[in-house]
Amino acid sequence: KQWYQRRVAITAGVWYWILLSFPLLALGSELTCPKDCKNNLIQNVYPSNSSNCDRIPMSCLRLTNSQTVYQTCHYGQNVTLQYEYVEDCDQYIPKECRSVNKRKSLCKFCFQMKEDTYTCKNDKHDCNPKSSGPERFTVVSCEVKPEVFCNGKRVFKRQVECSFVTGKKWGLAVVLSVTLGGFGADRFYLGYWREGLGKLFSFGGFGVWTIVDIVLISIGYVGPADHSLYIYS
Repeated sequence: KQWYQRRVAITAGVWYWILLSFPLLALGSELTCPKDCKNNLIQNVYPSNSSNCDRIPMSCLRLTNSQTVYQTCHYGQNVTLQYEYVEDCDQYIPKECRSVNKRKSLCKFCFQMKEDTYTCKNDKHDCNPKSSGPERFTVVSCEVKPEVFCNGKRVFKRQVECSFVTGKKWGLAVVLSVTLGGFGADRFYLGYWREGLGKLFSFGGFGVWTIVDIVLISIGYVGPADHSLYIYS
């Protein structure tokens, strides 16, 4: 009798997990459309009054003739790429765009596209924007915008001019230099704590150092110690 009850319990448990798995399988089938596709549609396509089919992101599409087109086209030539929507993504596409399956582009690799077609993350602080040598440039990671059609990798490296800010404001630096420059407040603010101590204990270099710093900070010759750029707004 115990063996029979145990068998019934095991069978009931198996059927319980089988029935429980059906909703999970159904939920998984609804999630086959990439999350990037949905997010980009919400941000770039739906906010406009009239849906712009050319802004539908690549994550929603599957190109059907890209290999043939890019192998036969010439650099810079206008090309027409055909595509189909990724499975289960067509339900999120605006109705007026569902019948569209072509988009014009240029015969270029992604890293050859215009600057307004990609974005770069320039968060490196190992460069100097005021240098006249190689330290003026840095290598950053760039990615073409979701709706851009191009050949090759969509993420690439590019050398750009050093340009980063760390929150130091030019206006505030000038005010500190004029009002409290004799106590080294401007140098402390910009990160030159040694020079700040020197101005503090020498009463601004008996006024001479204070006047010189007012001029140098006003014209932007003296900037933040970490080589970042001023914020002028």
